[in-house]
This record gives sequence, structure tokens and C-alpha cells, in this order.
Amino acid sequence: MFKKLVVGGAILMAVGLNLAAARQDIPVTGVGEVLVIEGQVLDVNGDPVVDAAVEIWQTDANGVYNHPGDTDGSNLLDDFQYFGTSITDNNGNYSFRTIKPNVYEALRPPHIHVKVKIDGLEVLTTQFYFEEDRALFERDSVFRQGGESLILQPEDSTDEAGNPIRLARKDLVVATETAGTSGVLPLTQAQTEGPYYPVVDFSEYDNDLTVVGETNEFTLLNLNTASADDFLTIPDVGNRMVREFMEYRPYISIVQFRREIGKYVDEAQVAAYEEYVYVPINVNDSDAETLKQIPGVDDATADALMAARPYESNAAFLAKLAEYVSEANAAFAAHFLEAE
Repeated sequence: MFKKLVVGGAILMAVGLNLAAARQDIPVTGVGEVLVIEGQVLDVNGDPVVDAAVEIWQTDANGVYNHPGDTDGSNLLDDFQYFGTSITDNNGNYSFRTIKPNVYEALRPPHIHVKVKIDGLEVLTTQFYFEEDRALFERDSVFRQGGESLILQPEDSTDEAGNPIRLARKDLVVATETAGTSGVLPLTQAQTEGPYYPVVDFSEYDNDLTVVGETNEFTLLNLNTASADDFLTIPDVGNRMVREFMEYRPYISIVQFRREIGKYVDEAQVAAYEEYVYVPINVNDSDAETLKQIPGVDDATADALMAARPYESNAAFLAKLAEYVSEANAAFAAHFLEAE
């Protein structure tokens, strides 16, 4: 089921909310011990890997996989997602909110499967384990192929609403084409993906496995048409900043928004605001940064889209876009376009 699109540590765009590890303001619907996992994807030189897809899949609180080889579906939980994707941001950050998995068939200790892909190519497959289950995983034949670097040590914490969660950090070091396989950091140890690698398109799933039932509703605020009351729903926006938002209309580029609002707040705060707003895209005039508001559009794709101009219609633009991004992202992009 398509839910939301994910960039780095935040669930963005489709619900207009930031669900980074530090900000968990969408109520959990799933049953189990809520776990937030965050970290960076790095190369062997310690440099962040941008736009990597981090995938996870796991059992639910009852130790069941969502896979036709493991279950007929009758005992799956309706309020758990079972798999998810986080796309690393400009600092290589990823994050997930999930629940701690249970023991699988009394044989394997609680574990979370992880895969990292760069430009669609798999560069790492491994598994995470939990320190509190050491007595179990040290007897596990699969774990013995890995090692201490795969162990999560969650700490007790709370989300923004004061609900208890456990928070764990784990960086992933992968081989890249530019950095290779040898450097200052050791590669994260690989593990088997097991028999139940999901038979789904991971790109259709977000990084919050604890919430199901969301649709791809678009609730970002149009910077040129949103009301003052709309803008006041954005965290850390007061009346003064709302006036600044509206003073510089019409916005023709997201760069313009960054420049003007950057007079009043720092770069990090501007980036936080961008998770709730957008500048409508003119398919024949918008610059590369404005095109990159569309999930999945990077510098190379933006350049290719601009090189293909002029477009006869929004539909023609979306057809071209579909050559470069997933079907879900291409469909979602229609929300960003100026009306014809």
C-alpha cells in the first residue's frame, strides 16, 4: 500500500509532516515496543553517501513476516507495515520508526534485515540485532557470520508527545564506486537476506512502519496561495515569520524562498520550513532547484528535464519525468505543477 515518500530522516511531502527521529508527532497505530533507528550511510573515508536507499524488513511483534513463503496473510497485523525505505539526505542521514521484532519461530533472535542501494544497485545486505538479546544471538549461526558492529543498543527516550520509545543509532559503511572498499572505516559486515526478502516495491513504502492507512494525500502548502492560518500550522512559525512568507510573493523559485527567508533565520531553519511548503513548478521555466522539490529528482534528472524543454503540457512533462523516477514519484509530481 502506498503511503508516503521519504527523504533522509524525515517523512515528507505526502502528509506534509516531518517525522525525523527527534520529532515523532504522528500517533503510532502499531502494537509493540516502539523503536527509532537513525544513523548515517558513509563510505570508507567517512564521507556521507547521499540519496542512498536504505531498506528494512522484519517480523512483527508476533514474530511473523509479511511474505507468502511464511504466512498466508491471515495472521498478519493490520496496523504494522513490515517493510520500509529511507532515502539518505545531504548528510547521509537515514531513520526509521518501527517496533522491536519478536523471535522468529523460536529459532532466530529478534533481528531487522537491512539493505542499502546506490542508484538501484545493492551495496550492502545485513541484519541488526539487539544487545539485550545477546544470549540468543550468540547462539545464532547467522549472527556468527557478522559481529559486534551489527548490534543495536537502544536507549529509553520519549517522542514529542511524551510517549515512550527506544532510540538506537547505527551508521552503515558501504563500498562506493569513488571510495572503493578500503579506507579509514571498516565496511559494515554483511549478512544473508534470508528466505523472506519482501516481494514488494520498496519505493512505495515510507520509513514509519508503525503507522498504516495513510494515503498519498498532498498537504504541502503552496507558498503563493496558502493563507496566514495555513502557515501558522508549521512548527516554529509565528505571526512575524508568516508576514515574511507572504511579503515576498509571488515565489518563482525555491531558491528565492531560501534567500529571502534566510535573512531572518539560519539555513537549518529554512530547510525545516521547506518540509511543509513548496513553490509551484512551471514545467518550462522553473530552475533546477525548484524541480528538485519533486521526490526522486536529483541534479542530473533536473538537467535532463530542462534540456527536453519546451513541453506542450504538464502531461508531457510528467511523461518525460517518468523516464527518470519511479512510477509513484512521477504520479505524485503532478501535485507540484502550476495549473495549465
